[in-house]
Amino acid sequence: MSIESHYIACVRKRPTYSQGTTNRTTTTYTSTNIMGYLGSQTDRIVYIADKATIETIIKFFTNDFSILKGDLVVYEGNTYETIGLPKNTGHRNDHIRIMVKLINQVKQ
Repeated sequence: MSIESHYIACVRKRPTYSQGTTNRTTTTYTSTNIMGYLGSQTDRIVYIADKATIETIIKFFTNDFSILKGDLVVYEGNTYETIGLPKNTGHRNDHIRIMVKLINQVKQ
């Protein structure tokens, strides 16, 4: 059974930054429909303000070869940020694996 049989419809949001008349940077998102699948997850400890916290990293598989680090993925109502570089893990050019993390309160 191929990984494509597990794909569901999701949305990739690519941020673009611009400066307004007040020299404030504004972020807008360009949405693209893609197919993807969330795989296994790994917990890691990160230090924020000298306090340890657990961050969950998840493997995301997609057929979108133009996905980049920093893109947002809306998957089943949750928003994930791509935090790694995309990898053609099977070397068969049929899917890409990229690491994502769940984020909340995204102003879109």
